[in-house]
Amino acid sequence: MYDLSVYGHLTVDRIFEDFHEHRTLGAIGNFWEACLLTNHNLFINIQPTSIGEAIIYVNKENCTRQGRGVLNLKTRSIKSTESSKWNHIMYLNKIEDPSFINNLDGIISADLTSGNMNNLQFLSTIDYLFVSDEDMFMGLQELATKVKGWVILHSPHGSVCHNGKDSFKTKTEVVDNLNVLGAGDFFAAGFISHMLKTNDKIKECVSFAHKNTTKILLRRNNG
Repeated sequence: MYDLSVYGHLTVDRIFEDFHEHRTLGAIGNFWEACLLTNHNLFINIQPTSIGEAIIYVNKENCTRQGRGVLNLKTRSIKSTESSKWNHIMYLNKIEDPSFINNLDGIISADLTSGNMNNLQFLSTIDYLFVSDEDMFMGLQELATKVKGWVILHSPHGSVCHNGKDSFKTKTEVVDNLNVLGAGDFFAAGFISHMLKTNDKIKECVSFAHKNTTKILLRRNNG
């Protein structure tokens, strides 16, 4: 049995900071890296459903990024799934054939990206849904009623978590002059890796995920 299976998008990112360009793997690439940096003992199964490309401009001065991508240049259907303690689905709303979700066992989490909100019928299977503030498309409480477990709405300033009945907030300090590209992927990976390692409650895992995301971003910014 795997500790963690990851499904969804693998992208090649062309990143511009001012006029300087470099390329790297994004989406699943970001998530996988953060998982290993957080808990290198995890036994991880990688199952891309789509391969795509993106071009991204990063403004470190105000800690923002803007991008445009074609996420589904190549796609495939997942015919069989592996037994895992945890399953994470990247960019649920962009997966062309999400029917494999019905075959997953263990805990199921997912995140969303900007654009059309497809596949929302699968929200009822999701134990933890990660959404960045810039990708939020309906009220938090309403979204929480559609999810099996918790919605974790995160931003550089902290997060708000809601399960349809209960909610709590976590505040963080914003770090200036930081390349925040991949922060959402790092956040989800940190939360999941920490919960798998410690079995801590959700509040402790959210707090850890914020601190761990900042740590990874600072490490990357410092080379």
